[in-house]
Amino acid sequence: MADLTGMTSEIVARRPVVSTETDRKDAKLRQACADFESIFIYFVLKSARKSIPENGLIESSHESKIYKSMLDEQMAQSVAKGGGMGLGQLLYEKLTDQVAK
Repeated sequence: MADLTGMTSEIVARRPVVSTETDRKDAKLRQACADFESIFIYFVLKSARKSIPENGLIESSHESKIYKSMLDEQMAQSVAKGGGMGLGQLLYEKLTDQVAK
């Protein structure tokens, strides 16, 4: 059997520690900027999908539209989590600059 205690301590060691109020606010701002970027990417994907003409080859049912919407949402979250387009980072930098002034 594997030693689970070692795995647990390794996971805890990787977890970022947010100690001060400033660090907590910074983490919240960073998360809000990442969430905004995810939403922005979702709407870009949604608009791009609308621009593709439906040719009748694949049935366009209500269920298929829901599935495509969910797919776009997950893709947007994955792109934003992987670094995205840089919009979240740019927004974060601008907002922290404004707060510092």
